[in-house]
Amino acid sequence: MCEVCNDRWEVAVALTDGSGFRQVSFVNSISTSRGGTHVNYVAEQVVAAVMEEMTKEKGAKAGNLAVKPQHVRNHLWVFVNCLIENPAFDSQTKETLTTKKERFGSTCEL
Repeated sequence: MCEVCNDRWEVAVALTDGSGFRQVSFVNSISTSRGGTHVNYVAEQVVAAVMEEMTKEKGAKAGNLAVKPQHVRNHLWVFVNCLIENPAFDSQTKETLTTKKERFGSTCEL
C-alpha cells in the first residue's frame, strides 16, 4: 500500500520476510534511522486496521484472537515521509523523533 495522505504525509506499507518490524522514515527531509513517534503513529493505524479485518473475518472478538497486535507489527515494513512542526529529536544526530503526535501540526488518517 502506498498513499499520499495529504500535503504533509506520505506513507507506504509492505510485508517483511518475517525478520521483524522494519522502517524507513524522514521528518522534514531528515532521515530518522531509528524511527520515532511518527512511525509508531502510522504503524498503530495499520495494525489496528489489520486486527479489525481479522476480527470481522473470524467473527470473534479481538481479545479472543490467537494473533496479537505485536504479531502483526512484526511483519510490517513501514515507509514514512512527513513534515512536522517544530520537531524534537532524541539527540543531535536526529535518529529518533520524540515529538508527541498531538504536536505534529497535522494528522495522517490512513
